[in-house]
Amino acid sequence: MKKRIAFFGTMMLTLAIGVAIGQVGKADTVPVPGSADDPVVTKSYVDQKIAALGGTAPAPTTPTPTPTPTTPPPSTGGSTTPVLGIDTFKVVELEEGQVINGGEGTEFIVRAGSAAAVIGAGAKGGLTDISSGENLAHGDEAEQNHMILVPRNDGRGLKATSDGTTFIMVRGNYSIQ
Repeated sequence: MKKRIAFFGTMMLTLAIGVAIGQVGKADTVPVPGSADDPVVTKSYVDQKIAALGGTAPAPTTPTPTPTPTTPPPSTGGSTTPVLGIDTFKVVELEEGQVINGGEGTEFIVRAGSAAAVIGAGAKGGLTDISSGENLAHGDEAEQNHMILVPRNDGRGLKATSDGTTFIMVRGNYSIQ
């Protein structure tokens, strides 16, 4: 009795392995387009088969024209045309002691020379050094090539402290004193 069970068990295992190998071999075959093995068909193929069976295929339809967009597509960044010079940086030259005050959202980058933060009377807080993530209080040195942000239009800016000319890149509204 045990021999019979072992024999049938071996046969079942051999059959299962054979079926698995057959399925793996079948998976590599590419179905022929339009055959029963390929479920994706085109509309013209279906119309042709309906006509062959004696039915009438629907009249061909003309494709609907794609509507033209009325708004420009979303931008991936940046502007193609500067708006009143706000979208671009402008290089400003300051002599020692001159102060450049920025409006709300104005950005400064000290490129050459040195400048110190100027905080207007009654202003709360300071200038934001975006590059280092620090707050600049009145008199703090603004490092070269750091992006400085003016948070409010209340007399905040930079004062040129180096001998000679200080070059500052500015984006946004500003005034020089």
